[in-house]
Amino acid sequence: MPAPTNDAHGDSKRPSNIKSIPVFHDGRIYVTVGGDIWWGKNEAWLKCIDASGKGDVTESGLLWSYPVGRHCCSTPSIHDGLVYVADCDGKLHCVDARTGHPYWVHDAGLEIWASTLLADGKVYIGTRRGDFCVLAAGKKERGLSSIRLDDPVISTPVAAHGTLYVGMMTRLYALQKGARDENL
Repeated sequence: MPAPTNDAHGDSKRPSNIKSIPVFHDGRIYVTVGGDIWWGKNEAWLKCIDASGKGDVTESGLLWSYPVGRHCCSTPSIHDGLVYVADCDGKLHCVDARTGHPYWVHDAGLEIWASTLLADGKVYIGTRRGDFCVLAAGKKERGLSSIRLDDPVISTPVAAHGTLYVGMMTRLYALQKGARDENL
């Protein structure tokens, strides 16, 4: 697994894109940067920045930087001191929120452009191939289930009122525990 660094200038190519939403948590900003799918920059990072400074803290406040594949469009999810983020190489990463130390990397098999959902002690993520994976949240990688859906998963799953909504390229799935659709 790649090791985190706190050297702002150690990245061999400067980040060029932010395609995710920065997340503010416990006085820190977590954001994926770098990589450019269309212009050929093939390095991306999950960065942790101390937000307590003044002015431009993107370099002076950098606490750690963790490499995440060639491209990354995923917004990080944070819970219980862990950060979960997916990259466009089809990997789901779990790292320590304080240090950037990697705990595990799950290979989902194909590009991931959506962000993770953390709910009920689980991490939910879908791939551009249509694989939808559920893993246990925590420091040890543990897959709970996966299913192949009909289309690419193009959005972050949403949980509301006991239903999990998964946006696909041409349809929206609404999944409920124990529910069955006899037409499928």
